[in-house]
Amino acid sequence: MYDSLAGRISEAGRMIVKRAEMMKNLGNLFEMDNRRSLMLPGGVFIAAGDADLNVLRESFSSEVFRNAALVPLDASAPLPDDLAAQARVLVLEVNPRDPDSVRRLSRVRAARPDLPVIAAIQDSNIALVRTLVREGIADVAVLPFVPDELALQVLDASAKLNDAVGGAKLSPLIAVTRGAGGSGATSVVTHLADALVQADRSRKVCVIDLDVQCGEVVSYLGQTPKVTCAELLDAGDRLDREFLRNALTDSQRGFSVIAAPAAIMPLEHVDVDQVLHLVRLVREEFDYVLVDLPADWTSWSLSVAVGASNVLLVTDLSIAGLRQAKRRIQLLESIGLPAGQLRVVINRAERKLFKPIGVAEVREALGCEVLATLAAEGQAIASAQDQGLLVSEISPKCRFAADIRALERLLTGERS
Repeated sequence: MYDSLAGRISEAGRMIVKRAEMMKNLGNLFEMDNRRSLMLPGGVFIAAGDADLNVLRESFSSEVFRNAALVPLDASAPLPDDLAAQARVLVLEVNPRDPDSVRRLSRVRAARPDLPVIAAIQDSNIALVRTLVREGIADVAVLPFVPDELALQVLDASAKLNDAVGGAKLSPLIAVTRGAGGSGATSVVTHLADALVQADRSRKVCVIDLDVQCGEVVSYLGQTPKVTCAELLDAGDRLDREFLRNALTDSQRGFSVIAAPAAIMPLEHVDVDQVLHLVRLVREEFDYVLVDLPADWTSWSLSVAVGASNVLLVTDLSIAGLRQAKRRIQLLESIGLPAGQLRVVINRAERKLFKPIGVAEVREALGCEVLATLAAEGQAIASAQDQGLLVSEISPKCRFAADIRALERLLTGERS
């Protein structure tokens, strides 16, 4: 029993250290445009001293917390019943030297064991860590608040909550993003979906094109959707399984697609809760779900990535592509994405005797393992996509098709 408790305390201590390291590394990861598009979901309550809340109100990131309820409350004051009842994520100040403050946390956890609680503290010690572990808190935030850091912690807690809602078993979610525009991420998504079906015809596979500004999945497959994800994201409470099924586009290749909007949708118009609800519904309906994410990061795309089984970062071997890939890896690591969840896929790899950059160099430069390399096929893939075809339909024995099949085996074999 002692060893078990000590292990839990050690784990919580590592969590606090990790968050401290995140604070140092966040730096300029959120540039001005990204901050403007970052928005917390509804149902977030932050109860702390008024001076600490002013840090959130007055910071550049104040827009991020527009949907959050900021509740001025002394660290030992009773928590209003309606606050605990309404909250989906609660950030609560805890004073470890005040027994009333610690008991307040215990009462919240007893009343709402399902509620993710982030404890906000000024400093930590072993007694506090032991108490927090025993109370089952979701995370630890520092006081005074660091706005960007707190926002990411809330997003993380919200994403995990959405995955747990309903108790239904969720299928594997493969989120695909790119190091830079033009890296071929959408080609990887469409061909990987086809490979999943070809390997096992009984699999139900769906691709969600969440690149709401530049999505091309359906056009690459030669299809015209009647309904896009825009209607699903605007459906609010009407979004259910029946609505979802009516919105699916048949790829004519054994898998379904939820198409990107026909018109450009501002990234900040996508609601975090709604997109997570959509992804969860699809994961309940299908055996494998692939998501094509936009190149620009927002609160909702970060939440999708955090909730994914695997995040495939597709990059080519250009210096610009690798530089952008490195920045995205740093961002994903800073929000707590486990190292084993993030996988690098090198696209358009030239298999020549003398290459300017090889896999070993990429691994060293990115500080991340390379899961797979996909062969360059010149203009073959682009030509196939112009015809609404997959390159495997034109040349099933080409190197790219073989590499995609190998990638499929790597992803599904690890789950068997």
